[in-house]
Amino acid sequence: MRIVEVYEENGKTLTLREREGHLDLVMGNVPLLTSRALETERTFGMLAKAPIDAGLRTVIVGGLGFGSTLQGVLEVARAETRIIVVEKLAAVVTVGETHARHLLGDSLQDARVTLELADVADVIAREAEGGVGAILLDVDNGPGWASFRSNARLYAPAGLESALRSLGSGGLFAVWSGYEEASFVASLRKAKFLPRVVPLHERGVLAARAYVGEKP
Repeated sequence: MRIVEVYEENGKTLTLREREGHLDLVMGNVPLLTSRALETERTFGMLAKAPIDAGLRTVIVGGLGFGSTLQGVLEVARAETRIIVVEKLAAVVTVGETHARHLLGDSLQDARVTLELADVADVIAREAEGGVGAILLDVDNGPGWASFRSNARLYAPAGLESALRSLGSGGLFAVWSGYEEASFVASLRKAKFLPRVVPLHERGVLAARAYVGEKP
């Protein structure tokens, strides 16, 4: 393992490491990003296809990461699609523009993409006019393990209510998860979403899942 760079942000230490050709960004002992499972994230981004095809123009991507979720959205986006990528950490943006540029590519230069350094919960609340087609959250390891304490509100009843309000009819709220969290299906149903679980594979092996709630 090789330490590539160390970042300090908001009193936290983030370390970018390289091992066997893969990059990992960790905060203390908490893994935030890895380039080992980018196929699952690209597939996750492509979940936006159905609402985009139905005419809903706006997609909110929570978490820039190494750009794979965004790239998945771009694969299914149309010329008029508006994609808002929300990243909480400036260090993640810096990594994407430098050491992980080969992974991120030119995704952020696409004219349909806007990058905001903000809390995605605030952006969801701002877009509360009911016209969002998809909210794709890959900001944690799953709905039961928030990398930041403030992220827990995304999966709480008030956060789900905010997401439902922002979505248009047929819009999707989806959470990438590296583990099974069956109780979140019940949370989505209670929040008046139509829930389902989508398996996400890496090189043919189940590696993650998307917890998806559709607005009726």
